[in-house]
Amino acid sequence: MDLGFAREDGGRPGAFLSYGAGARSLAMGKTYVGIADDSTATYWNPAGLGRLKQPEITVLHASLYEKTGYSFASAAYPTVYGVFGAAIVNLNSTGFQLRDEYNYETGEGGVNETAALISYGVKLPYLIAGGRPSVGTSLKVVSQNIDTKSATGYGLDTGVYWKGNGKSLPILQPLSIGLNIQNLVAPRITLIDDTDKYPLALTLGLAYRFLNNNLLTAIDLNKTQGRQLKVHLGSEYVFDRMLALRAGLDETELTAGLGFTWQNYSLDYAFAYHDAWAGHEDLGASHRFGLTVKFGGK
Repeated sequence: MDLGFAREDGGRPGAFLSYGAGARSLAMGKTYVGIADDSTATYWNPAGLGRLKQPEITVLHASLYEKTGYSFASAAYPTVYGVFGAAIVNLNSTGFQLRDEYNYETGEGGVNETAALISYGVKLPYLIAGGRPSVGTSLKVVSQNIDTKSATGYGLDTGVYWKGNGKSLPILQPLSIGLNIQNLVAPRITLIDDTDKYPLALTLGLAYRFLNNNLLTAIDLNKTQGRQLKVHLGSEYVFDRMLALRAGLDETELTAGLGFTWQNYSLDYAFAYHDAWAGHEDLGASHRFGLTVKFGGK
């Protein structure tokens, strides 16, 4: 399989929502649909929210190439009725040279894309193969601003999640599976006359834990409408519940990173080497930093 295929996502509507969320997941090659065990589940798989027991927040910032910045923030709050979450995703690029119809320079402009997510996840009351499945959904509002033009659209994502437990067969206990369906209701963005519709995207994620749950391996398979299948691979090893080493790859990046956890605080770092496969222009490296804080308990 050619892991270098289907890289041209930059031209499709809503491509900024495929950049990822949380430095932990980014260090693992964006393999998180089958993990989704923190507040970034609002982005990766809202069904994962149903398993959270503590309120928590996660923030991320990445400085990309050519005056482009990417930011993400999410929060989750468990209740007796399920877990509610919210998130903001933003991609901002500046420094574009503007020209009029006569090709005269008219100053600089920028592009700003933002999505706001309102999510909900809940565990179902029955067992499947010994584990209780969860379901979830995310309502999203997306906006795009190009120079003086702007537009807004609305959409819906949904997901399911299952994780083995002590009632599962021994071989299934370390396994978790997630399915995220993005743009089940597709946002539509109209700038001037043209309307862009976000494509339907399905991601199946599987994660398996070894060595007393210290080693986590994961794979995500993504199929987006109009694009070929994409494969994401990732792994994480945790030392003494404090230090985590991570690595991963997908069709455009080789990734690595580490995380440090102390009580309810987690500081994460992810490094990505872009366009790692031959035949495409090298975009160099980027650095992503994230922080997660949990409230209540230890």
